[in-house]
Amino acid sequence: MALSRAKRYALYNQQDKLEISLFPFLSIFLCVMGVLSFINVLSSFSAPQKIELTAQLETGYKVAYQIFNLPDGIISVPPTKYLRKLQTATNNDDDKDTIETIILQRESQLKKLENHTGTVMALAKDPDIDNVLNIMRNIRSLNEIALRANYLYEEFLLFGIYPNGGQAYQKVRDVMTLTEDSRAISVGLEPLDSNWTLNLNKLNKASQ
Repeated sequence: MALSRAKRYALYNQQDKLEISLFPFLSIFLCVMGVLSFINVLSSFSAPQKIELTAQLETGYKVAYQIFNLPDGIISVPPTKYLRKLQTATNNDDDKDTIETIILQRESQLKKLENHTGTVMALAKDPDIDNVLNIMRNIRSLNEIALRANYLYEEFLLFGIYPNGGQAYQKVRDVMTLTEDSRAISVGLEPLDSNWTLNLNKLNKASQ
């Protein structure tokens, strides 16, 4: 039986399908990832990074009250930078007095951190219930004052957690459940590498 012209043409012009292999690309990609991982591990041993404990860590109008959680306890670093401006923005005398009291407390705490001459880790203390409750109360008070004054300012808690610092963090969170103040406060978490060190030499001032 004779084949039609179209069928004969198709028969003589059959071509193999074009196949593209991803193996070369994947092998190069994995090699690059392996080298970068090795460099990252090597640098963590040879050149530890420094984390600076600063009194002012901000994202827009939101300002962090930092609590670093270590195996031996916590180190608290309160913000003070914008509190004088908030104090000026409010017309309520009671709110002004509240802010003044908080500023004096925080400046005293920061001064102790700045004047510390031993190892930074020695500053870590077991979370104190009254101290944690006072932190929550002050943060909520400042946020409410800012809201009444229509001033863009909101403090939130930022927990920096070192390896084996989970127990100290959990203690703080347990105390936070004892007060309704903490329910109105945003919370952030930041995992910290064990090779990182803390630098207390550049704490921001309230006057900045």
